[in-house]
Amino acid sequence: MEYGLSEKESKASDAFLLAAFLNLAMCYLKLREYIKAVECCDKALGLDRTNEKGLYRRGEARLLMNEFQLAEGDFERVLAVNPQNKAARLQISVCRKRGKEHNERDRKTYANMFSKFAERDAKEEASKAVGKKTLEGVTNQQGTGSPAKEEGRARDHV
Repeated sequence: MEYGLSEKESKASDAFLLAAFLNLAMCYLKLREYIKAVECCDKALGLDRTNEKGLYRRGEARLLMNEFQLAEGDFERVLAVNPQNKAARLQISVCRKRGKEHNERDRKTYANMFSKFAERDAKEEASKAVGKKTLEGVTNQQGTGSPAKEEGRARDHV
């Protein structure tokens, strides 16, 4: 932060900082450090809330981080600033397409996962039920013996 700058110098300083943050964001995008790219774009947008490049680059970073709704929002804000931006319009359709694909993949993954858990639980319940019946059958066979047989068993063990 610089203190005591004239209005003209302050504007020049802000323009320089804006360009620096946008360039840093682009560098982080190329380095695949998307969180840092979003942070730089946020700083740039703190200086100029309607900066087209800042919004677009933040949208790109969010898209690459699979934050489809946030990315789509950034691209829509780009279109609010510049309705002729064809790249932003294209990116909105990419966000929607990837979002649907991601949701479909999740739906299939979780559907299979839950059905497998249900099958496993059913098998466990069935094996427990069979085990109880077997245990009850063995207990009943031992318990239904005559007292004479039980005395004979007792003598054999001694």
